Amino acid sequence: MNVRTLKRFARQCQSGAYFRPSNFRVALGQVVDVERNLREHSDRDHLLAAANWLKRAQDATSDGGFVGRYYLRSGWSSSYPETTGYITPTLLKLADELHDEEFLARAQRAIDFLLSVQLPSGAFPGAEIAENTTNPSPFNTAQIMNGLQSWAERTQDERCRQALQRAGNWLCEIQDPSGAWRKFFYQDLATTYSAHLTCWLAEAGAFLGDDRMLEASSRHLAWVLQHYDAEHAWFDLCGFSQEDHDARQSVTHTIAYTVWGVLRTSEVLGSAEGKAAAEKAANAALRRLELLRRLPGVLDYRWRPMSSYACLTGNAQHALIWLHMYEEHGDPRLLNAALKAIDIVKAAQVMDAEDRGVSGGIAGSQPIWGEYIPHAFPNWAAKYFIDALLAKQKALEREVPFRSKPVATGDPAPTALPAIMSSNAQAAPKVALITSQLSTKVMEFCSAWSKSGFRPDFVLIERRKLPSFWSRVRTRVSEGRIAQMPNLAPRSGPPLPIENDGAHGAVSVLEFCKQAGIPASEVDSINSAESVRLLREHKIDLLVYAGAGILKKPLIAAALLGVLNAHMGLLPPYRGMNVAEWSAWNRDPVGCSIHLIDTGIDTGDILLVRTVDVSGARNVNELRNLVDQSQIELLGEVLQYVLMTGKLPPRRSQAASEGLQYFTMHPVLVDALNRRLGRS
Repeated sequence: MNVRTLKRFARQCQSGAYFRPSNFRVALGQVVDVERNLREHSDRDHLLAAANWLKRAQDATSDGGFVGRYYLRSGWSSSYPETTGYITPTLLKLADELHDEEFLARAQRAIDFLLSVQLPSGAFPGAEIAENTTNPSPFNTAQIMNGLQSWAERTQDERCRQALQRAGNWLCEIQDPSGAWRKFFYQDLATTYSAHLTCWLAEAGAFLGDDRMLEASSRHLAWVLQHYDAEHAWFDLCGFSQEDHDARQSVTHTIAYTVWGVLRTSEVLGSAEGKAAAEKAANAALRRLELLRRLPGVLDYRWRPMSSYACLTGNAQHALIWLHMYEEHGDPRLLNAALKAIDIVKAAQVMDAEDRGVSGGIAGSQPIWGEYIPHAFPNWAAKYFIDALLAKQKALEREVPFRSKPVATGDPAPTALPAIMSSNAQAAPKVALITSQLSTKVMEFCSAWSKSGFRPDFVLIERRKLPSFWSRVRTRVSEGRIAQMPNLAPRSGPPLPIENDGAHGAVSVLEFCKQAGIPASEVDSINSAESVRLLREHKIDLLVYAGAGILKKPLIAAALLGVLNAHMGLLPPYRGMNVAEWSAWNRDPVGCSIHLIDTGIDTGDILLVRTVDVSGARNVNELRNLVDQSQIELLGEVLQYVLMTGKLPPRRSQAASEGLQYFTMHPVLVDALNRRLGRS
């Protein structure tokens, strides 16, 4: 640890006042067993904790507004008109969900406060009340319009209707001829996240029957779409600053502002182009969360992580976007990602703090010293978290049919191999299995195919790779697992034993191969030049995937006939992870496929598919076992065909549009599927 790191650490401790015992416990909770909340608290617990925090944020001031932030060092700030505006609809939802009229009374107080700070022009001031009461803000005005409209729709309060009209008129007056909003904007910068202004203006235009507002919204949507990068599904200029714009990056909070703004504006105005762009961007964010198992706080235009911290508000906002899309399309991947994003926020919520400004609040960042609103709890994070929990509850209450499944465009995938009249191979192709130290597939394959006399010519084994000690410590800190310290040191000695019933007492893949007399070698990387050299040295014609990592092009090309893989789903529609479960979830046929591996995810040519009867499966484990047995059998059939004929069976190529990539199913959905299978 160098001097610069120590100085930064000291500054962080001072900024967050972590020398105080209560704040130190908050900081410790960011790195020690952060998943405790997921084990110990229900969604209802989290909802009530966040709702009670919002109450305290309003009670911390006497003007009826909601205080913008609670700082670990200095406590509550001052009322924030912008977020008080869009917290109002959340209060109405809480009143309905909890059957508690106190939230209606609080919404009334918030509305009275907002009406008291509206400027003569019709605009509302930017920033918190302690910082500004006179300078107008277009973005903040629109967020307040959202609250005014929700209250007007609920109560028919004419004051809100009039204030809404005046605010919308002002926004139309100051709009640039280009369609952008620049005048009075934050840092005088035209941004595409101002789409989150436009959506509320469009909503107001529809509510008030005001064509001028709708036309202004349409112009701004057109301006935003001019800055849409279709190749990367990215909206340029969506960041807070010019530096962000130059770097083509943004915090996930304003990415979500942009995506939701474009999506909702397009829905109000009937723009298919805008809706498609927003949904494509939302799916790009989904993919990033699934691949990393987290959503980094800052992303660039290629959706690459540019920060190590998470923006918790951005997580909740994206969850809301995905749940909104799920309600329309029924794509379970959207629900799945939303549940994971919400879990990240649930895990970060401080549930048992002594400090009433902390308990139940949602920090700006995870960890709390991250760069987005560091060492503080912004009220909008709690607002979006509550909205996400309520939307999640609604989504899980009923089954939504998958309305936009991909459609196969080619011939049906082959379900049978051509008849073999006689063996055509002058010499059987040489076959190698590629695997990893921790996989049992080599033993399973050899056991299942022993009756046919199969014996691989070579087995290539990737060694288990352990990062350095400090790398593992940093990972555990970032994931909140620092309390789980065992096994951090590299393991020396014999290979780790593998659980396997049919391995004849072997303790590793290499030991099994030695006992069976099968040539085998271990390599540090399955994609290394050494791996390619070994395969060529053994004159391998065909590779069979037996549980290794992702294969790269040089290794795939090392065998003349390619790489066979058994996949636990029917291709082309079901690619990726847990596809047996996803097929059952979607009430589609469950099955398995044998295909050639290419550089995509389960996108290689299909050789054979088979539907599996899973009607007897009473839970997910039984479902998977049935499909796994079938896929090993099917792979053996294809392998025998190749060994007897010296060639691959007829191939059916896949178009990208014919399938979807699925990811690990969230435990909530696994439980729901288990219940359904148990009933059937």
